[in-house]
Amino acid sequence: MKDVFCPKCKANHIVKSGMAKGKQWYKCLDCYYHFSVMKEGKSIDPYYVIKALQLYIEGVTLREIERILGVSHVSVMNWIRRYNIKAPENLEYRPTYKVLTHAEGESN
Repeated sequence: MKDVFCPKCKANHIVKSGMAKGKQWYKCLDCYYHFSVMKEGKSIDPYYVIKALQLYIEGVTLREIERILGVSHVSVMNWIRRYNIKAPENLEYRPTYKVLTHAEGESN
């Protein structure tokens, strides 16, 4: 097919492989990958990736990182795996700031 490339292996040996919910599906004849749209995925600013990994190393939880930076905790977990980041093993280590929970932030 013309101007259609496999998003997985970048080959151009593509055939149409049916329609589903109004979308054309394709099949790569090199790696047998099935795909429907030509997208590379959205990219996130490297600043957020670096900050998320720094916060993780400081001992901040994935959900807290999600709330602080506004990026998915699943994305943070994927970055941790991709860059093989290890959490600190020192249990006495505490971050330099404290993230308050809803109950802690209320005044009595």
